[in-house]
Amino acid sequence: MRRSCGWLVACALLAAPAFAQSTKQRLDDLSTRIDQLEQTLQSQALVELSQRVEALTAELRGLRGELEVLQNENAQLRKQQGDALADFDRRLGAVSTASSPSAAHVASQAPVPAPAPAPSPVASVEAPAPAASVKPEAPPEPVALTPEQHYGRAFDALKASDYPAAIAGMRDFIARHPEHPLADNAYYWLGQTYYLTRDYAQAIDAFASVGSRSPDSAKAPDAALKRGLCEVELKRTEAARRTFNELVTRYPASDAARLAREQLQRLR
Repeated sequence: MRRSCGWLVACALLAAPAFAQSTKQRLDDLSTRIDQLEQTLQSQALVELSQRVEALTAELRGLRGELEVLQNENAQLRKQQGDALADFDRRLGAVSTASSPSAAHVASQAPVPAPAPAPSPVASVEAPAPAASVKPEAPPEPVALTPEQHYGRAFDALKASDYPAAIAGMRDFIARHPEHPLADNAYYWLGQTYYLTRDYAQAIDAFASVGSRSPDSAKAPDAALKRGLCEVELKRTEAARRTFNELVTRYPASDAARLAREQLQRLR
């Protein structure tokens, strides 16, 4: 009996180190898995942050282009305002000269004529001749807005977050100047305004107009990307896939195509 108990105690003593080693191995494996999971989460966060930075960079590039357009428009506007003021000063000077008292002063310096003979009774009945009067010029008409000024006002409303005025201004510009070189930009910023106000259906129509009007437009790749993002927001997954695939096919080297590929990866 004593031998049996001793044998059991010996077995237990031999098994204890093996059990302790197995537990330590499991803890080490669990720690390794936790480290791998943390690295994976960090990598995903960095990827998402990188994507966001790239999207903001593309947006900044577009805004810089718009700024150059607006600077040129501002220079033209200042020149037109200067011309209008010069024309107004010229007209005002002409009116002032016509109504000045210099003519009366010259007339007072002329020699006094001899008194005329008394009019006959018949002549006295006749009505006197009307006195000559100076007819003033009509005031200058207000200067009409150029297409660039019209577009600039709508874009200023967008920058000021006055979205209703921006939408109305861009739509009016497109209706008045459908063939103007800035029409594609107007469609793009109209879609962007709708996107900011979460009217994704209207935004899709505006963005689609950029590509259909001018496939080679500089705004076409970005408009296609924004159209796909609107379709994602509306849960139109298949439509978004088609839009992103078409963007990658037509403009493979663009920044918008690179972002579209990332969106396609997320939609899988």
